[in-house]
Amino acid sequence: MRNKIFKGLLFLATAAVVAASVLIAVIMYQGSMTTMQRDLRQEATYIKMGLEQGESSYLQALSSESSKLTRVTLIAPDGKVLYDNYVAAEKMLNHKDREEVQEALTGGAGLADRMSDTLSEKTVYYALRLENGNVLRVARTEASVFSTVAGNIPYMIGVVLLVALVAMVLARRITDKMVLPLNEVDLEHPLENDTYDELAPFLTRISQQQKLVTEGLRQLRQKQSEMTAITQNMNEGMILLNDRQNILSINDSAAKLFAIQGEEALGKNILTLERGQEVQELLQKVADSGSGEKLYQKDGRYYQLCGSSVGGKGSVLLIFDVTEKMAAETLRREFSANVSHELKTPLQSILGYAEIMKNGLVQEGDKQRFMEKIYSEAGHLITLIDNIMKLSRLDEAAGSANNIESVELKKLLEATALRLQSQAEKKNVTISISGCEAEVEGVPSILCEVAYNLLDNGIKYNREGGSVEVNVAVAPGEAVLTFSDTGCGISMADRERVFERFYRVDKSHFKETGGTGLGLSIVKHGVMFHKGHIELDSELEKGTTIKIVLPRK
Repeated sequence: MRNKIFKGLLFLATAAVVAASVLIAVIMYQGSMTTMQRDLRQEATYIKMGLEQGESSYLQALSSESSKLTRVTLIAPDGKVLYDNYVAAEKMLNHKDREEVQEALTGGAGLADRMSDTLSEKTVYYALRLENGNVLRVARTEASVFSTVAGNIPYMIGVVLLVALVAMVLARRITDKMVLPLNEVDLEHPLENDTYDELAPFLTRISQQQKLVTEGLRQLRQKQSEMTAITQNMNEGMILLNDRQNILSINDSAAKLFAIQGEEALGKNILTLERGQEVQELLQKVADSGSGEKLYQKDGRYYQLCGSSVGGKGSVLLIFDVTEKMAAETLRREFSANVSHELKTPLQSILGYAEIMKNGLVQEGDKQRFMEKIYSEAGHLITLIDNIMKLSRLDEAAGSANNIESVELKKLLEATALRLQSQAEKKNVTISISGCEAEVEGVPSILCEVAYNLLDNGIKYNREGGSVEVNVAVAPGEAVLTFSDTGCGISMADRERVFERFYRVDKSHFKETGGTGLGLSIVKHGVMFHKGHIELDSELEKGTTIKIVLPRK
């Protein structure tokens, strides 16, 4: 805009100067022509006076002049040329038909301008009739006028250049002055500008558009913030890719999975960050069919990769951590297999003894022993089923707040120890409860099962004449139960698995102890239900210490 204004002003000023110069030249030309005609009249009058005083001598004087600016011709009334100071009279044609001659013959004087046949130039003629009837004609060519004008052209060009230079400077200053208010317009507050009145509608429209744009940006930022908050707080990973599989957006969960910084990944191809076969196959499947799923394993965890095309212009990848799901599925299969095995073993034993007795292959003295075996196996089967049902109830009650009440742990332990007193006496194992009173919020039946199973294991797997010591202590916000026995202990290799369902440390003791492999699993689930945790410390042939930490009120 600045250049347009500058060029416009400069052109206008230059055009005005050139037009004025041309007009001046025209005026000068017209003025010169008028002056020349006046000079011709005066000169004709002087020559007439000279001719009347002495025609032949005066004509001789005219012929001898070195300067012949003015052409002088003497013409008879019949048109014959009597004298011409430029051309010999006898060589010239009859001039009676010349316009100026005819006017002079009839009116005494005549004026005309035309192309001269003799001089081949445009010439101005003035004719004057003499007293003897002859016609005196004087003439000058326009070349003299043009030479006068041409002589001033250099000065005119100089004036034009000077004026153009001045116009350039002034145009630049005027342009800067005109553009300055536009350059200083505050677009943030368009209605507060002090500028040209002609810009008021434009600034008003800008203000209206600015409000619309500001509101649109506010809504866009709000939606972007909401989207960012949602994606960044998702446990699932999410990656947005363009049609070239370059990363447009990646949330923290996905960045953590691939061990990268989210900002560093933007704009990079996903295959430069993760070249896993599963990722490549998923991207190919999404490109071919528009969607796909793949199971992906990394660092010992399992992830479900779900991809979907976005209108052919990109794709979105969702990453779900299914490690727990896979573990639960594996645990379910193992649990089903273990339950089948554990139930089948005592049932086969019962069926075998019953079949022998049915076929009458048992002597009368052995029947009592067979019936005791059947009774023992049936009791074990009932215990196993009861423990499975307890675990099932614990799984269903996880997260439930039903039947929560205040439980005093030391009293609960003393009551549980009293129930197992006869069993401990049979094995000559002493049970001692020490420590202080500690109350927690929980389900009494579940806490009772936890205590019962730990005390029961302390008795079953203890040595003859051993002991089980239970201590109750309190810490800031916690209640700590410590179960210590002098039993066979647990090896380092078994410590990580003793809380699994149906896992037994020494399977050779199964028939002796009657263990089902579910006791410590019930303990683990009971403690987890109360949002506590378990610590185990054991040494072979020296005993085991299990510490349970439960949150207090």
